[in-house]
Amino acid sequence: MNDESQRLEDILIALMDKEDLVDDDIVAMIELHPKHREEILQFYEDWLTADDGRDGPRHDSGYVPDISHLWTPTGESRIENPFEHLSPTDLKKIVKRCGLSLSLMTSLEERAIRASTIPLLLVRQLAREAKSTVRDILRFLDQDQTTLASDFRSDHAPVKREKISFSEAIESSSLSEDAKDHWRKFSE
Repeated sequence: MNDESQRLEDILIALMDKEDLVDDDIVAMIELHPKHREEILQFYEDWLTADDGRDGPRHDSGYVPDISHLWTPTGESRIENPFEHLSPTDLKKIVKRCGLSLSLMTSLEERAIRASTIPLLLVRQLAREAKSTVRDILRFLDQDQTTLASDFRSDHAPVKREKISFSEAIESSSLSEDAKDHWRKFSE
C-alpha cells in the first residue's frame, strides 16, 4: 500500500471513529486534506445511506442524502440574479441612470450578451445600482442565457441561443444615435 492510500485510509478511519459524524466533521476533514475531497465526500454519502445493522435500515430504501452543499467550494454559492429583488419601477430608473434602453436591460438580465464584451464601466454602474458587487454581476452575466418559453417546442428540447456581443446589442437596441455613440466608445 502506498503512502497516499494509507493516508486516505487513516482519514476515513478517523471519521468512522467519531461518535456522531456530522457535516461539520466532513467539512473540517476536507479543509485539512483537500486533495482527498472527492473520496471523503463519497465516504460520507455511503455512510449516510448505509445499513448499520441495527433494527433495519436507517432510512427508506429510496433515501439519498442531500449533501450537495458540501460539494460547493468554500465561499462560493448559487449565483443569484442581482436584479430580481428590484421592482419594475426601480429597473426603469436604473435604465435611465445608466443610459440604456429597456430592451438592452432585458438582454442583460436574460444574460443574452457575452459578459466579456460588456464595458466594465457599465458593470460597475449596474453593481452600484443593484447594491451588488462587480464580481457578482459578472458571475451572473457569465452564466448561460436564460431559456424563454419560445425556446421550447412540444416535441423538441429547448433551443440554446448564442449570446451576442455588447456592440451587436447596442446596434439592435432602441437607443438614440447619441446614446449608441456613447456606448460604442466603450465596447470592443
